[in-house]
Amino acid sequence: MSEPRSLQKNLFINASLLFSGKAAAGGFAALQTVILARILGVTDYGLLQLVIAYIAMMNQFFDVRVWETAVRYIGSYWEKGESDKTLAMIKLSYVLDVGSGAVSFIIAIATAKLISKYVIYSPEAYIYIWIYAVGLFVETAKLTSDAILRVFEKYKNIAVINTLENFTQLVLVAALLLLGLGIKGALYGLVISNFIAASVRLWAVMRALEEKKLGSWLSADIFLIKGQWREIAWFLGNTSFMATLKTGSDKYLGMMILGFFAGKEAVAFYRIASSVAGILNRIVDTLYEAIFPELIKFTTIKAMDEFRKYIKDSTKNLMKLIVPVTVLIIVFAGPIVRLVFGEEYAPATNTLRILALGVLIARYTYWINPALLAMDRPGVRTTFYVITTVVYLALMFILVPQYSYIGAAFAFLGFAVIKSALSFVVFRYYMRKDGQRGL
Repeated sequence: MSEPRSLQKNLFINASLLFSGKAAAGGFAALQTVILARILGVTDYGLLQLVIAYIAMMNQFFDVRVWETAVRYIGSYWEKGESDKTLAMIKLSYVLDVGSGAVSFIIAIATAKLISKYVIYSPEAYIYIWIYAVGLFVETAKLTSDAILRVFEKYKNIAVINTLENFTQLVLVAALLLLGLGIKGALYGLVISNFIAASVRLWAVMRALEEKKLGSWLSADIFLIKGQWREIAWFLGNTSFMATLKTGSDKYLGMMILGFFAGKEAVAFYRIASSVAGILNRIVDTLYEAIFPELIKFTTIKAMDEFRKYIKDSTKNLMKLIVPVTVLIIVFAGPIVRLVFGEEYAPATNTLRILALGVLIARYTYWINPALLAMDRPGVRTTFYVITTVVYLALMFILVPQYSYIGAAFAFLGFAVIKSALSFVVFRYYMRKDGQRGL
């Protein structure tokens, strides 16, 4: 195994490759947000975001979050040189991912009219839900494909695919909006781009497997890993429940709560602020995706001192990047909102400042999730996120009815502070319990 310093360097090379792709992809996504916000206007933009939030929430609720399990077990089998079991795990991952996607698709279609009438308060919203549900069903295997590419260190492929995906999406959405198709046009653009992206990812996985001389996963025998099904099921059950908990985030259930109590305009203002603050998430997500396979290497050989130092060093390096970005967003929030999105979105300014601070605090402990999984403590991670999700939703129900989108922003900030504080407490406790020093 490589030295910790070498792994730290490798982490940032891989993270840099992911970031380069996500930076370009983020630029296209940001431009798409600006186009949508300006052409649709506050009300229709808010409606579009509610439709997207509902479908994403359904997908997240029933998603078994296979990608983390895929990284854990595909990576483990591959490190041990067990090629047949590697292919078997790949096949099982795709089967589970597509199956959960089918369930969420059916339920979203079946409940569309009820949600349209009683939650979104828009009679035509169910049609939009039906359209977008198709795209998310096609996209269900996306994360598993990316997980496989990460295991085989195909970070450049992921970067290129993410860039092309968002560029294609931008072109299609912009073209259909300019043709005057409104919300339907935007959704058609998203669906078509999902079809294209899913196909390209599957092709990239096939090429990666050929390069490793593994052959096709379609003919793999999943019964080769039957002896570990129970272990995999426990790991997957916890990560699946984690995916369900994610529906309680500000992107999903939080957005629906805001829409229910404060209306489509409030959703539009919050979503605009969230999209700008989300620049920080794009930076951190690349590191999160790259660090998980590396942490597994440390725990596999029980190098826990290096494990701890690796997390500490990566966090310090990350803060050097995202603290200045956060300060710039907070200082220039007003001009950013007014000049980029238009004067009608000016009420989102202070919301942006609050969310930027919240994201910075939350991301300071970005490592808690992969660290607990690498330490084989999925149950602890699940309990941790149950507590923080309940806190967030409680704050939303307390603050949103009275303070609208500003209340939603403060709810997220409160969640971020509590989550970060608990992260240190939990991590230090289990490092000591394992006979190691904490951060």
